Amino acid sequence: MKKPGTSVSTRRHQSGQALVEFALVATCFLLLIFSVMLMAQAVYTYNNVCAAAREAVRYAIVHRPITNVNTFTDADIKQVAVNYAPFLSLSDVTVTWPADSKLTSQYDAKVVVSHNYSLNIPFMPAASLTLSSTSQMLVSQ
Repeated sequence: MKKPGTSVSTRRHQSGQALVEFALVATCFLLLIFSVMLMAQAVYTYNNVCAAAREAVRYAIVHRPITNVNTFTDADIKQVAVNYAPFLSLSDVTVTWPADSKLTSQYDAKVVVSHNYSLNIPFMPAASLTLSSTSQMLVSQ
């Protein structure tokens, strides 16, 4: 039954209005969901960078002899980090052997992993985030 005072053209315009409102709301909602997913991926990548640094320093303290520290290469330790996070390259990983300030005859293994993460959000310029993590442990004897 037709309401008094409404015409066919008024009802037709109201259904078109709902379609336009849905399009606007759906666009905003999907953009928000997509942004949350991109940020979650960035946090996941940062978590992998941190885990790679921890695993590499654990490998270093167990497998690296402390006698004559400067004669050994660090390629095997860097490879452990790259194996743990395959998006890393060997140039992203730095291994150093600083002397422990509290124990003068001991060395620490220090692994720094730094990765440039490209954040590509549609309709915005690409941003580059530097994800960096440092792990340091005392070398075992």
